[in-house]
Amino acid sequence: MSKRIERLFTDLGLKQLDFARKIDFTQSYISQILNGSKTNPSPRFYDAVCREFNVNLKWLKTGKGETYTIPGLIIPSEDAELITKLRLLPKSEQHIIEDIINTFLLKTMTVEKDKPVKKGGNNSEKP
Repeated sequence: MSKRIERLFTDLGLKQLDFARKIDFTQSYISQILNGSKTNPSPRFYDAVCREFNVNLKWLKTGKGETYTIPGLIIPSEDAELITKLRLLPKSEQHIIEDIINTFLLKTMTVEKDKPVKKGGNNSEKP
C-alpha cells in the first residue's frame, strides 16, 4: 500500500501533507499507512482517495489494474494522470491550458484541411 500511495504523491506532484488535506485526513494517518503501522485503512480513506484523485479502488487496494479511472470512461493511465494533474490546478489556470489545447487543435485542423489530396498514388497536384 505504501508504494502505491507514494506513487500517487509523485504522479500528482503532492507532498504528504497536501495529499492528506485534499482527502480530509491527518498527515499522521497517512504516515501510519506509509510506515506500515496502519495496514487496513478505513473505507472512508479509500473512498476519499478514489473520489478526489480518480483512483481505481482495485489498484489502490491490490496494485492490480489501471491506476486511474474516470467514471464511465476507460482511458490509459498516462492520460488519466494528465487529467488528474490538470484538475489539481486552479480553475483559472485550467482555462488557460484549455485555450492552449484549443489553439493547437485549431492549428492542426487548419494544416490538415490545407494539405493537398493525393490521388492515384502520385504526389503531383493537378491544376
